Amino acid sequence: GKSFSMLGKTDPPELQGIIPRSCVEIFRLRDAEKDDPCVTYKIEMQVVEIYCEMVNDLLDNRKNWPPNGHKPKMTKDGYVVDTVLKPCFNYDDIEAAFTFADKNRSVGSHALNPESSRAHTIYTINYMRQKKTSPDAKMAETVSAKINLVDLAGSERSESAGTTGQMLKEGNAINLSLTALGGTIKALSEGKRPNFRDSKLTLLLQQSMTNGKVIMIAAVSPASINYDESLSTLRFAERIKMVKIKAKKNVTQDPVAEIKKEMEEMKARMQEEIDSLRSVVGGGDPEQMAKQEKDLEELLAARKEAEAELRADMEKKMAALSESDADRKKKADAINGNWSSALGGASTQKMDSIKEPHLRNLNEETRLNETLAYTFNPGETVIGRADKTNPPGIEFNGMGVVKNHCVVEFDEGAKKVFISTSNPGATRVNGNECKEKTELKNNSRVWIGNNYAFRFVFPGQEEEGEKLENTPDYLFAEAEIAESVGQSMGNSNSGLSTALGHQLSDALKKVEQANIIVKDLNVAIEFRPKLVKDRDSGKDAVAVAVQLPHTQLVWPWEKFSTRLVDMVRLWQQQQYSEGQGSTFTLPPPENSPFVDFEEQLIGEADVYLWSLGCMTESSSSPQIVDISANSCGKLHVRICPKDKNGGEGPWEGDDADLDPFVDQASDLLGQTIAYSVKVDKVEFDPSMAKDSACKYNQVFVRYKVDFHDRGEAWSVTNSSGGSADMDLNMNFTTDHSNHVDDRFLKRIQQENPGKMRFQVWGKLVESAGGATTKQDVEAKQMELLSALKGLVPDCPSADGLPEGWMIVPLFKGPDGKLERKVPV
Repeated sequence: GKSFSMLGKTDPPELQGIIPRSCVEIFRLRDAEKDDPCVTYKIEMQVVEIYCEMVNDLLDNRKNWPPNGHKPKMTKDGYVVDTVLKPCFNYDDIEAAFTFADKNRSVGSHALNPESSRAHTIYTINYMRQKKTSPDAKMAETVSAKINLVDLAGSERSESAGTTGQMLKEGNAINLSLTALGGTIKALSEGKRPNFRDSKLTLLLQQSMTNGKVIMIAAVSPASINYDESLSTLRFAERIKMVKIKAKKNVTQDPVAEIKKEMEEMKARMQEEIDSLRSVVGGGDPEQMAKQEKDLEELLAARKEAEAELRADMEKKMAALSESDADRKKKADAINGNWSSALGGASTQKMDSIKEPHLRNLNEETRLNETLAYTFNPGETVIGRADKTNPPGIEFNGMGVVKNHCVVEFDEGAKKVFISTSNPGATRVNGNECKEKTELKNNSRVWIGNNYAFRFVFPGQEEEGEKLENTPDYLFAEAEIAESVGQSMGNSNSGLSTALGHQLSDALKKVEQANIIVKDLNVAIEFRPKLVKDRDSGKDAVAVAVQLPHTQLVWPWEKFSTRLVDMVRLWQQQQYSEGQGSTFTLPPPENSPFVDFEEQLIGEADVYLWSLGCMTESSSSPQIVDISANSCGKLHVRICPKDKNGGEGPWEGDDADLDPFVDQASDLLGQTIAYSVKVDKVEFDPSMAKDSACKYNQVFVRYKVDFHDRGEAWSVTNSSGGSADMDLNMNFTTDHSNHVDDRFLKRIQQENPGKMRFQVWGKLVESAGGATTKQDVEAKQMELLSALKGLVPDCPSADGLPEGWMIVPLFKGPDGKLERKVPV
């Protein structure tokens, strides 16, 4: 595929990809002239990833990343990002940069979630060769070039890939940038001016696509399911071949003079644009003049900012030209020093040369799997979050990791390693919570926090470890959690399918992640994974129970996953603000992932179609059942057959011949029948009430005659509006007609008839739908307590209670029982 073609494998050399081979060739050219005193080379490396339209620096400590990514800046060579440029003196330096970038991606995938490696990666090599006529000459012929080696993430159809939530958002961002790239290529191939600003990817590749040579490798699939993608990719490649690029000369005799000349030209060009803008303003309508002046001020400010960025870039380049090899070596050493601390204590040794017991990271992506090793010296090693007063031996700052999270003890004499923790729910060994001091053996699987997965390796003690047919990988470790969680939820692993098992373990981690976020952000909401049954197939599926301060909901997995993306973004912003010492504020309710005022699927009801088999009227009141199979109320529905004139009866006297009644459904085969569906009323159960009123308003009902027919449009009733009544009169009628073929005939027969699926939707009333901060909840509780004291004069204050007594809030359930906590 693409990544293997670009990167390949480190060993053997024959399997190296295009990027390492290109770098080897660059240093081969340099080495051919290394003994020439008149020739000098300067080679620098930059690696960035574009993830969800954010530009991240893979050669920098993640702690230094801006929360919304690096902002591209204008330079004379197009847009660039101000990220780490690593001076490289040989191929080993380039390889070290590749390795660190991969390890940094591995660290990031653990800190948030395993899917976060799905991104475009741009490896940029800045190349400069200077040749003087003599060693003492001041002038030098300078050849400068930039090589962008891009590993594009693959485009995806979300329906065929089965992606949801975070993966879906990543896939949409990937497709957006690839579409923008395609549009850019199309415009260039037609000789038009492209819009490079449509995505960060095209913005950063602007210079390459307008002043350079572009080579594309297309990875296509022979599978029939990928026919559309393969054809699209080949069309894309055909467009690339049509692009004609006129490259500018990249050889200069005096780079400093060239830069100064460019600065003057830039200044004159900016002034010319400003004068042109000023000439437009003047005369005409005063309001129009005011608007033009405002636009001019904004453009002037933008031009001034761009000029400052260009000037800074040129000054930076002039400073770089005067750098000596000693200065560059010092800069490279400083970057190397930052790398060792950026990986949180990970070893820089090659895996095969490590003799101490250690943890190796597990990752779903093969290239990132087992790229990090954390070694243990004799004695105790503390693992946890960054702590200035008591720094941990191994630092992990991802979700679910606390200060002094766990301790690993290596008894060198006994050749044994133990792990202990005060946080058992966030530390697991072989899928089980670490509730006591546990021995680690070779091949043990260890989970720390929410997403850190490892395989424990004990060189020399392999025989003492667990004997497994294959080396355990990420999916193996995840499946163990599924088994453990399934048992805790009352399901044995044997009853769970492999796919459901993986989804359940993934749900556990992501729900735990969401609970960590709400705790850190001080939001009063709680999530729990929940197994629900599909009403049609009877198969188990994973959903998420949501406990809000005033109500409880069950979110489908797709809805939870999508909202988790925004929760993670807020958590990152909060962590960044905390690190900078600034104040973080939660977004307003309309933009908060913790507030749910969206339309909710309250429940579903089924009405059987057997009455159409004899064309008689039927009236039914099926239960409205929610996703957890709980009753929400009743739906009152009638199905009324129509005669050939469109009448609904009663058919008496002279109209008796119009009666559409038949003795058996088979008599209708080949005919077209007409009928109306009447949704009369929605009657909610008491459990749907809040403060004696319904907790939903703007209720509506929608239905399909054939729920499994994707082509059939939903029939939708009017909304109940702001009414909070427990009984809602819908008074809705829709006429239908169906041709009775063999398939429809089966649905209206008396035996095993088909059914219509009705869905009841609504919005939570404002007081029920949102999560607030814990302080708001406590304030409400105190307000309620004060009101109770006013109603009950002899109600004692909390201070006056006997020893051992306390005032606690209690919840009354639909069955009348009092509970400390509302059951989900």
